[in-house]
Amino acid sequence: MSGKFGGRILELDGVRGLAIAMVLAHHYFLLPIKSPPGTIPAYLQAAGRLAWSGVDLFFVLSGFLIGGILLDARESKNYFTVFYTRRFFRIVPIYMVCLLFVFLLGALISHGRATEFAWMFQEHITLKAYPFFLQNFWMAKWSTYGIFGLGVTWSLAIEEQFYLTLPLLVRLVRGGTLLPSVLLAGVILAPLSRILLHAFYPTHFLAWVILMPCRADALLLGVLGAIAVRNQHTLDWLLHHRTFLLVALAGLAGGFVFITKFYSDPYGLPMFTAGFTYLGCFYLLLILCGVLYPDSLLGHCLRWSWLRWLGSIAYGTYLYHELVRSLVFGTFSGHLPLRMSSKEFCVSLIALLTTLLLSRTSWLYFEKPLVDLGHRTGYRRHAQQCTGLLTKEAVDVPKVAL
Repeated sequence: MSGKFGGRILELDGVRGLAIAMVLAHHYFLLPIKSPPGTIPAYLQAAGRLAWSGVDLFFVLSGFLIGGILLDARESKNYFTVFYTRRFFRIVPIYMVCLLFVFLLGALISHGRATEFAWMFQEHITLKAYPFFLQNFWMAKWSTYGIFGLGVTWSLAIEEQFYLTLPLLVRLVRGGTLLPSVLLAGVILAPLSRILLHAFYPTHFLAWVILMPCRADALLLGVLGAIAVRNQHTLDWLLHHRTFLLVALAGLAGGFVFITKFYSDPYGLPMFTAGFTYLGCFYLLLILCGVLYPDSLLGHCLRWSWLRWLGSIAYGTYLYHELVRSLVFGTFSGHLPLRMSSKEFCVSLIALLTTLLLSRTSWLYFEKPLVDLGHRTGYRRHAQQCTGLLTKEAVDVPKVAL
């Protein structure tokens, strides 16, 4: 993504790196910990209770980037063709490779081979759901994340379902305030849908966490942010109220700490009523402050080279990390860790390094060539000058989107 600064907005790569770092920490080092109160591991686990919300940061960032791409290209004659072509090459091939590997592993186990990994398939959903990105519906129905290694794909299903609706919305809803109003209504309806699902289907506890309408608030908040930086009046206000926004971000960060201590359960009442929306607002403000104030401490941290490197391989890392973790622990101990002993910590490190190496290799030799292939198609539009944060030259660079 390019901006008025004449190049790629490095802070957004850092945001993506931060999001995947949170997810990795949650699944590899925090989730398995079952430590006695008062010990160092217990304190680390307590401090990282909201690390799972790295997925929410991904949602907001995705809405911000994809929404911006669609807004900039909304007048293009080949608007839908180019968008879905690029999305296909970015998302589908690597996803299908993961599915094929898991399905082949399942076939081996059913024939008495690789039985040390049989525990990965103890809880499963219909395999037909995965290729069509519908697994989150089955997960919600049966209250299970399904096959170990593919459980994280519920968020990918949400993203794909979001991509089916947002382009049409951006294309058809016109008028200065009409689109933001519709998006804001969607933000409000998301917690309402979570509350209604909890009220009428209380035993289906995954429904209000993994269904797209229930998590649309984070995605739509990101799109609202994309609209804000493309409106010159709004952008000027944001740039001239730096202190106010940074103080607001600090205030929301304080609320983040409060939620971490008392209300971090993603399935609990505080979270599904207002907590998810609060996290979406916090992450949107973090993204805006990082992008608009690159000379701030936040902007400096988001440009750390290791964080941007991690962001560059975030999609592959997200897809691979649970699968690699399951395979590595299956090889060493036949099951996932129930606590974080020194041995299990070392095994987790091995899994982490394997994931990063695999993801980097995948990006260089598999994903990037396909992304470049998708970018051979370009939007055809009338010459126009974009307003706000992005210049005309910045319109057509979606390669940094998740």
